[in-house]
Amino acid sequence: MNIKVMYHTTTGNTRKISQAIASAVGVQAELIEKNTSFEMPVDLLFIGDGLYGGKAHKSTIAFIDQLSPATVKNAAVFGTYGGQPIIVNYIKKLLQDKGINVIDGQFGCKGKAWFFINRKHPDETDLNMAQEFAKRTMEKLT
Repeated sequence: MNIKVMYHTTTGNTRKISQAIASAVGVQAELIEKNTSFEMPVDLLFIGDGLYGGKAHKSTIAFIDQLSPATVKNAAVFGTYGGQPIIVNYIKKLLQDKGINVIDGQFGCKGKAWFFINRKHPDETDLNMAQEFAKRTMEKLT
């Protein structure tokens, strides 16, 4: 099974979560960059971002724009946020609008914002929950 864990981060919060997920499924987490694309179709894409002004970062949006059900069979969404936990639903909708199957049960957690909000997150509990999310997601596909 071809599995990818892709993420964008500005503060490092989403990187921590993506690395926990990647560790649980036995792959390396990869940063979404300007020209990120896949050489082979992906059976399961874990994709995550932080919340920036009520939406995903423009690089994540551009990345999702170039995806299709031919390149990504299934997706699982995760994210971090300083305030409202709306990022996972935002990314989920972008993927579904592209016709990509999004597996039920997204993962979101608080992340440190502006040096003082949620300053201890993501913490060890958050990282453990992210790994459990990844394992549950894999079980849904097998």
